[in-house]
Amino acid sequence: MKSSRSPGPPRAPCRSASHVGCAARGGALLGVSALVLAATLFPAPATSQKLGVTGYALGVAVASGSSALAASGTTLLGRARIMPKFTDGPFTVDVAYEHVLQRTPAGGGFAITSPGGTTGGSSDWMGLDWTIRSTSRSDWRQRFDRLNVSVNAGPLAVTVGRQAISWATTLILTPADPFAPFSPSDPFREYLGGVDAIRVQTFPGPFSEVEAVVRGADTPDGRTLTALARAQTSRGGWAVGAWGGILHDQGAAAVFATGAVRATGVRMATAIRRAPSGGGTVRATVGADERFTVYGRDLYAVVEVQYDGFGASDAAGLLAAATSAPYGRGEMQVLGRWETATQVSYQIHPLVSVDVLALGNLDDGSVLVAPGLTWSATASMSVRAGAFSGIGRGGLTLSGPRSEYGEVPRLGYLAVSWFF
Repeated sequence: MKSSRSPGPPRAPCRSASHVGCAARGGALLGVSALVLAATLFPAPATSQKLGVTGYALGVAVASGSSALAASGTTLLGRARIMPKFTDGPFTVDVAYEHVLQRTPAGGGFAITSPGGTTGGSSDWMGLDWTIRSTSRSDWRQRFDRLNVSVNAGPLAVTVGRQAISWATTLILTPADPFAPFSPSDPFREYLGGVDAIRVQTFPGPFSEVEAVVRGADTPDGRTLTALARAQTSRGGWAVGAWGGILHDQGAAAVFATGAVRATGVRMATAIRRAPSGGGTVRATVGADERFTVYGRDLYAVVEVQYDGFGASDAAGLLAAATSAPYGRGEMQVLGRWETATQVSYQIHPLVSVDVLALGNLDDGSVLVAPGLTWSATASMSVRAGAFSGIGRGGLTLSGPRSEYGEVPRLGYLAVSWFF
């Protein structure tokens, strides 16, 4: 949960629609070069060409009370996205272009969704995210969230450009995902934000995968390099693996596993990182999920517990965590050292479901509660109503907030999503 007037990712030098060519030049040259090379190595018959175009639109209205962090009022957000995909034999060109328009009350308001699809914090070197118009109460931005060329040649796949990459094992709290984790409190986690990278994947066996990713990113602390390799395999119903290499110019490694104990899914991941204050630290999550039948309907529950060495061990450290390098790079989803996430959803009708999410900071005792109701109005349109409420010590001190979630105001929202 963030204030909608908090700074977003650092913006590329091209800041207006008239500079689209400048913003896209590096990515276009890279994509064309990769496509020409791939076409030379793997020619494809013309009859295999296929073009598909899909889209997504989201409209959200939020009414919130006041808090020490933001004024009361109404926030409006609109997001429109069009996604063409062209396939020619082993080659695929994947594009997702979107506009986001947001209007907040005077003095700012609370945002319940991340327009870029991620927790934000870093921008990527292709420069495909820029502002059309910005005022004290509104932002109109456009972005290529996908712009990549890929070649799939049997056991080897190569993708170059802006793409979605997720190495998450757990479902809500994902500290071992090194790329662009979702905000856990975002109720509209439809599309993972794209990152600019070169990705090579190979499949040595039917249940094994090895891949390598090289990514450059512009962060508040400057440009960083990420170069990671990951391997995973499946044995006896369990998927296990590890990744390691350089993450934002620093050594990092992780191990992960997912499987089942009877009918309960079990997921765990642990990453070893360098702490902002120096030395090594651990970021880890373990979770369980299971589906039940209650009165003939599905009830699905997820519970996760996270320890994050990047997080604050008490309320006095929340401000330092929120201004740290990992948070600025978009790596941190929450601020506490020990956090829990619980989500329960229940299908009360074939077209209607209810759910509730609770994020808890075990260090300061605060909780964010977010119930919601979703109605599938048509096969392509859904309507969602929900609320957020922070429980915990409110108010600000000289060292920052008295709790992570205590200053989140009560708010309600109504949203319409349309896939086409």
